[in-house]
Amino acid sequence: MSKIKTEYLGVESSFVASLRYTYASRKLIVFYKSGASYEYSDVKPSIIKKIRRSNSIGSAFHEYIFNNCNFKKI
Repeated sequence: MSKIKTEYLGVESSFVASLRYTYASRKLIVFYKSGASYEYSDVKPSIIKKIRRSNSIGSAFHEYIFNNCNFKKI
């Protein structure tokens, strides 16, 4: 298991301010520039790697997160 338990990512995006991913729970919290925050469940570490490497955070979210993960507004 990775020694990194939680990862915080500041991103360059027109709609996402930052991300927080917890490896043990596989939960991704997305802080949007609008001020809203959402928690996405059962996000695999491999998906986080793909998002991190993506040229566009928005495109990666549409491909890997939206409509693929359960979420709730927090």
